[in-house]
This record gives sequence, structure tokens and C-alpha cells, in this order.
Amino acid sequence: MSNIVWWKTCVRDSFTRAGYDYDEETFEKVFRRIYSSFGSSAPYTIFPDSHPFLRWVHEQGLKVGIVSNAEYRYRDVILPALNLNQGSEWDFGVFSGLEGVEKPDTRIYEIALERAGVAPEEVLHIGDSMRKDYVPAKNVGMHALLLDRFKTPNGGNQVPLCFLT
Repeated sequence: MSNIVWWKTCVRDSFTRAGYDYDEETFEKVFRRIYSSFGSSAPYTIFPDSHPFLRWVHEQGLKVGIVSNAEYRYRDVILPALNLNQGSEWDFGVFSGLEGVEKPDTRIYEIALERAGVAPEEVLHIGDSMRKDYVPAKNVGMHALLLDRFKTPNGGNQVPLCFLT
């Protein structure tokens, strides 16, 4: 499914679930605004300890990969706008919108292992969802840590990180 089709499906489904009755013209106007907003850094936040931690990890000589159920704009626009730069804060990314597979499918973790060039037992995956991060990472043989800053049943929506040695 293409990026734009996925977003339209998501927005249309949200409208339907909320009981909102709309005509196509109204939907298109609202959709363009939502799509534009989520293609920028505006709706995203970085925890204050993230930059120092990621830089410290790099100083230790560890590889950092991002495994995310996100589209191409996350890698190309959003992360750089949040000053999370490839090369200084992270080494490689595996983004579902570019790979055609999303968490919790273990194939996304296998792609990350291949890109990092390491064995699963050499990896600590830190994520915010038991179902989408912790369980599938463990299923491919990685060490895993659930970081739930919001104390929610399935974790929040912050950037999950995969730290590689």
C-alpha cells in the first residue's frame, strides 16, 4: 500500500469511527492538512534525555538503528527536523513504509540485523510496545527492553530504538 493510500485509509477510518459524516471535498481539505502536519516535525517530540543518550552510545562505539512503523518522511524530513541525524545519533534505519513490512512482523527485525551485520544475541532492542517491540525482538533472538515512559498497557508512540554492538 502506498504512503498516500495508507494515510487516506487511516484518516477515513478515523472519521468513520468518530461518526463524522463528510463529503469528498471536505475530506480532501482535512486530509491534506493532516497529511501535511504529520509530514513535519510539528506533532512529534523528543524526550530531553534522547540526544545525550544517543551521542553517548556513539561514543561507546555502538551502532544505533531505528526500527519504526513509519513512512519515508520520517527518515527524510521528520528525524532531521528534530535534530536526530543519521551519522551522529543513528547509523541506519528500517522504516516500514520503505520496507513494505511493519512491526510486529519479525522480518523488519531481520532486515535490521542484516543492515547492522550482527547476530541477534549481540543486539539490545529498546522499544515502547510489548506487542510490536519487545515480543518480536525476543522472537528473533535479540535482547529486549520495554521502555514505557507513559505506563500504558501497550506502550506509547515514541521512537523505538535498536542498539547494536
